Amino acid sequence: MFESTNFTNAEKISLSQEIALVGVQATPFTSLLMAKGNIEKALSTVYTWREKTLDNADDISAVEGSDDIVFYESARAELSNILEIFKKGASISGTAVAMKSAQFAEEVNDRLLELKINMEKKLINGIKKDGSATPFKRQMSGLIEFADKGNAVAVTGNITEDNIKQAMRKLWNNDLAEGQVYAFLNADLKEQVDAIYKDKYGYTHATTSFGLLVDEINTNYGAVKFVLSKHVPADKIVFFNDSYVDLAYLREPIFEPLAKSGDSIKGQVIAEATLKVGSPKAVAVLSVGKDKE
Repeated sequence: MFESTNFTNAEKISLSQEIALVGVQATPFTSLLMAKGNIEKALSTVYTWREKTLDNADDISAVEGSDDIVFYESARAELSNILEIFKKGASISGTAVAMKSAQFAEEVNDRLLELKINMEKKLINGIKKDGSATPFKRQMSGLIEFADKGNAVAVTGNITEDNIKQAMRKLWNNDLAEGQVYAFLNADLKEQVDAIYKDKYGYTHATTSFGLLVDEINTNYGAVKFVLSKHVPADKIVFFNDSYVDLAYLREPIFEPLAKSGDSIKGQVIAEATLKVGSPKAVAVLSVGKDKE
């Protein structure tokens, strides 16, 4: 069996550029990280980093000409995540190839899209497992699991503008580095957000800022861009600062041909990746519960 301990060279075709282009609407979170270049290189099956924090010393003023230098280093926790393997096989008969020579390439492209969609789900909803128990699969921790518990916002009934401001203020209070805040949410909650502003449309503002379709909301605590995603749980909105979130690869997506057997052509699309969150304080989760009857 070929595992991470075997470093034999094999014929491979990189799909790192192709995966950035396929299924952008179906995988908005993964596509966003790729488009912004938020990609890092992992060197083992566990990716480790120091928490990204800013020092908050009250007084750093100095006397003119002074040689006295005070060195600062923020207290930073060690964080980690598991590299998860994603793999999809492609197979096509010799007859299908004879009928359409490009059919196998189309099959590989479909498998690549399926792989990216599965990565998207895990990057958002993944539950961390180190692979030490049956079925011995390493699984990453997703964005929701990384969120700081102090950033949680509980809502009963429909979402209000104050609920959105509350989530944004929690991020603002954490003294994060500059970055764009995104809010990923599913269809029902997106409809509720749209409903908040349906009667507040104004031509003095950009039509993409608010209206019947809300893409961005400006608050006292910064602007937040809303992104519709079918992979976010129906009862949650996930807010995050994009300067703290990266995609890390141990193996970028590649296609590997497999040995031919019988009258068919086989291959596999494979990638090994994880999510890096510079600080859990950069992620907030708004959870919506039902009204008590």
